[in-house]
Amino acid sequence: MSALELYVKFMFTLSVGLVGVGMVLKTLLEALFAEWDAVRAVQRAWYFYFHSRPHAALVRAEDILMELERDHVERLKSESSTLDIRRAALRDMREAEVRLKVPQASEVV
Repeated sequence: MSALELYVKFMFTLSVGLVGVGMVLKTLLEALFAEWDAVRAVQRAWYFYFHSRPHAALVRAEDILMELERDHVERLKSESSTLDIRRAALRDMREAEVRLKVPQASEVV
């Protein structure tokens, strides 16, 4: 047998096998999903993820407000510590400038 004959046999066998697998999968999927309405399932999932908020019923408004206040206080603390660091750096720079302006006494040897 030549290489061309082997290639033709292989392609024919492959095509018949793929058609058979396709028919089996089509039958199987139709049997499994015969009553499945894909559009309705997608609509339900969309509503569940974006419209219903089951976790919001479990959270009190007071808890949300307390958490916001705590975050605000922490942010203010971090901003004030940043300001303290900047003020300390400016104070150090002023002290260095004052030391540089003061004439140094000549050292007696």
